[in-house]
Amino acid sequence: MFISPKLQIIDRVNKKSDFFCAFCGFPLVTMDDFKINEKNECCYECYQTYAESRIKEWNEGWRPDKTRLEEYIYLRKKMYFKIITFEEK
Repeated sequence: MFISPKLQIIDRVNKKSDFFCAFCGFPLVTMDDFKINEKNECCYECYQTYAESRIKEWNEGWRPDKTRLEEYIYLRKKMYFKIITFEEK
């Protein structure tokens, strides 16, 4: 029996997924992140924090100011750092 070593990969999906939130820069981890990112260009956490309550304004281009965004990213980093840090004994 003969098997041809030639493989042909056909990519029928033209849209490429991004793996980071365009708004906060955190990685997209869950399926909710990817679904929300596809529709609203942000992760699920950013969607709940900013976009969900102002969905009309968000779709029209509204985004929080730079200072508020920096505070938000700082708090998220601080929260996740505590989750992944283990105490040494």
